[in-house]
Amino acid sequence: MRLSRVCLMCLVLMFVATSTWAPRIWALDKSAVAAPIEARFVGYGHAGTWLVKHHNADAQIVHNPAFATKAQSPASTFKILVALIALETGALRSADEIVPWNGRAYPKHREWQADMALKRAMETSSESYFGVLANRIGRERLAEWVARVGYGNGRIGNDPPNVWHDSVLTVTAMQQLNFIDRLRLGRLPFRIEHIGTVKSALLREQADGRSLYAKTGTHFDGENTGNAWWIGWVEGKGRATTFVLGIELKTSDDRDQRIALGKSLLRDSGAWSAP
Repeated sequence: MRLSRVCLMCLVLMFVATSTWAPRIWALDKSAVAAPIEARFVGYGHAGTWLVKHHNADAQIVHNPAFATKAQSPASTFKILVALIALETGALRSADEIVPWNGRAYPKHREWQADMALKRAMETSSESYFGVLANRIGRERLAEWVARVGYGNGRIGNDPPNVWHDSVLTVTAMQQLNFIDRLRLGRLPFRIEHIGTVKSALLREQADGRSLYAKTGTHFDGENTGNAWWIGWVEGKGRATTFVLGIELKTSDDRDQRIALGKSLLRDSGAWSAP
């Protein structure tokens, strides 16, 4: 069902009234972009939302404003905040510290069954690495920093290694855009050197004078149902574009296909040119 312009504005105003972040957010003129973007999501096979914030411009809900305001599990995108908190509190000494494997078996992700440093842990989204960090930080400090940052709904569960999956902590796509843009700009309450360290760990590709920083996240709340993310930013050539791709999962998805969808949407916006 398509939302009327009035309903869309009600959603936006509701978000502004209940969030600590309140920029002007306008839906893009859907008459110009609806067909190609809708086709891309249809080709991917899952419904979702797409938000961007171009350099010095207002944030935009480009596709599916209703889903952009829906509270979802942050899944592994929360590991960005775990890394920042770990560095700030000393739970992680540096990006080069080798964090030992927790000893658990991960049959579907054997790459997690290894000691590793931050860059590799972020690339593989290691549950072992970030679970160890979460335990080192502890539930009380995690809760304190989630509140201090103003992340999502501000609530976390009791099991530190599971807070990004237990659905106590939730975040909307609009809140994700706020968080990742503040990270890009260095406007989170962490020391600038720690922000720089985490940003470096998020660097995924460089092409045509531009750099792509990104993190995925996937959460299942039933048999292959849940939600998924690809969030980050592109910068270079004197401009930057922050983005959030939020996905509603009815069946399991392919992470590489999700990233390919996001790159296609970034190319559509002129923010990225590489395959």
